[in-house]
Amino acid sequence: MTATQRKIHRGSAVAGLSLALAACATAPPPLAELADAESALARARSAGAAASAPVELRFAQDKLAGARTASEERDYRTAATLARQATVDAELAAAKARAAAARDAARSKAEDNERLRATLLGEGAP
Repeated sequence: MTATQRKIHRGSAVAGLSLALAACATAPPPLAELADAESALARARSAGAAASAPVELRFAQDKLAGARTASEERDYRTAATLARQATVDAELAAAKARAAAARDAARSKAEDNERLRATLLGEGAP
């Protein structure tokens, strides 16, 4: 084997070893993603998602539970993915809850306006 061939083989071995080590490396624990999901769930609950968007809230809770389990099993990539999905589901639940509250407020104002109109025009009983 010539010196050039040895260099090529050595370079190939180093490259192969580097790839093998990179494949074994794990992602860090998704602490920020888990915290974001927990915060998003808390916001959804406080917005009234349990009543207005229970399906989306349940999806978020289930995905966060899955993320926690995956993190405990050191499957950090799966944990991060599930935590991000839980955040999105919780944000959707919160948005639906806020929309429902806005619809209720608009309906209430329309009813108030109708009563006022009827009173002013003398159409209803005083």
